Amino acid sequence: MYNFNESKKLENNSINIVERFEKVKLEIDQSIKNFEVKIAEMIASNKLNDEQMHDIQKLGNIIKEVDDNLVNLKNMLK
Repeated sequence: MYNFNESKKLENNSINIVERFEKVKLEIDQSIKNFEVKIAEMIASNKLNDEQMHDIQKLGNIIKEVDDNLVNLKNMLK
């Protein structure tokens, strides 16, 4: 006999997983966009070394954010 309640739970769970996946994907996309913008800013400007070092540190933070988002995505898909 088919259990309709279990089917509904699975369907809801599937929708929840897709929604969570889309949220993480958007966060990753935003992190990558931030990275691209920061690189473009660095290329377009003629800043002093100290200012460039600060920008490189910001890029490191953006890369870490992307990495964290990817780890979250991997964990979500387990």
